Amino acid sequence: VTQKLVTVIITTRNEERNIVACLDALERQSVPREAIEIILVDNESADKTVELARPRVDAVYTKGPERSAQRNYGVEVARAPYVLYLDADMRVTSSVIQKCLFAVKADSGIVGIYISEQVVGSGFWIKVRNFERSFYDATVIDAVQFIKRDVFLELGGFDVALCGPEDWDLDRRLKERGRLHLVSAPIRHDEGAFSFGRYFRKKAYYAQSFAAYAKKW
Repeated sequence: VTQKLVTVIITTRNEERNIVACLDALERQSVPREAIEIILVDNESADKTVELARPRVDAVYTKGPERSAQRNYGVEVARAPYVLYLDADMRVTSSVIQKCLFAVKADSGIVGIYISEQVVGSGFWIKVRNFERSFYDATVIDAVQFIKRDVFLELGGFDVALCGPEDWDLDRRLKERGRLHLVSAPIRHDEGAFSFGRYFRKKAYYAQSFAAYAKKW
């Protein structure tokens, strides 16, 4: 049995539009599929998300109420020493996992890795979003996505009291434990057709946790 090197944790809720493309991209990794554990942590999807994913993943779990709890649970049940968490609308380019593994093998002090992100979709505002996103890599408002599992567990994972800034919070705590690294092989984040209404509703929802994050830090 091939040792699992990385557990990929995909968190979902009603993602039938995205999940197949997400899994297709994982199948194209330069690292052998046998070395990757893929688990789906679903939050009571009412569509075909789980039905589409189940034959192609190693395990499916149900957990809520937010993505922080879903990700924490995914890391708890993961079998590999490193975890990579993805949203269903993210497509990893073929060398992402390999480059992350090379980095941690070369430097044992690395506890987490940022992965460069490209925003894709349709329309002018998607191009604007991608230009904006290009400034975030490895900054305080980026998110570490590839993490040493034992360090994640020792830190207690994501703070479930935060929804939105939980990535920034974990980033700060990881920096206290070791080095963070950036790989340039991108993840493509498919935002589809840009909607100002959807964009601002999401930001307003996340903003509810900003005061708690500011108080914590």
